[in-house]
Amino acid sequence: MKVVSFDEIVEKARSLIEAVPSRRYIYRKYVDRLIKKEKLQRVRKGLYIVLSPIEEPERHVVDKLLIASKIRKNYYLGFHTALEFYGCAHSFHNNAYTCVKIKDRFDPFQYKRFSFKPVFVEDTDLEVEEKKYQENILRISSKEKTFLECIDRVQYAGGWEECLKSLEGLRNLDFEKLVSLLHKYNKDILFRRVGYILELLKKHSPFYEHLNEHLLNEIEKQITGQPRYLISRDKGPFNKRWNLYISRDFEEILRGI
Repeated sequence: MKVVSFDEIVEKARSLIEAVPSRRYIYRKYVDRLIKKEKLQRVRKGLYIVLSPIEEPERHVVDKLLIASKIRKNYYLGFHTALEFYGCAHSFHNNAYTCVKIKDRFDPFQYKRFSFKPVFVEDTDLEVEEKKYQENILRISSKEKTFLECIDRVQYAGGWEECLKSLEGLRNLDFEKLVSLLHKYNKDILFRRVGYILELLKKHSPFYEHLNEHLLNEIEKQITGQPRYLISRDKGPFNKRWNLYISRDFEEILRGI
């Protein structure tokens, strides 16, 4: 499956035609005809799927990562979508999250069974990596950035249970790099959450057991002020090290993994 934007079609057409055709001409001459011949499938305005000769219009396989990567030029795929790319998502979701700045916002839309949604971020370059994917290049948040962002905005990671069970399988994290990035975010509640979650995963996952205690100590030193809640207004046992109220039975989520 190949996904193209109208801008890419215009660029290609103008490279092949001596005279510089207008965008309107290109749409009528090529795009509209290919749609009618069912060689192109319209995903949304300005975004199309190119069908191979053997693909049937009503039965083609939809790749949500490719579609999500073509919505905006300045973007990255993050949160649960990044977890799926890295192969550690506990379950497959029909949502795809494209991270963009507010100025590049787009309206959420549906194609087939998939929902494509923007997540607004301040920076689309920090700790964003380019990855080869089916002859395409995708922009994906690094594993370390994915870890932090999922804990920071857990609603985009599928909620706490999905988030923890997915992060439990996130291999090859660079913990030094993760802590360095955590300092750049410089958010009090995130220091607490990340310290607690790392300590929890160190007990439960073989991918975290080599986490050095000095890094946890470094995170702990950043915590000041009054106790806070892991989950807003959900008071349970108090964790003194992380100065955090933990929801009752929260650690039960990782049982049986």
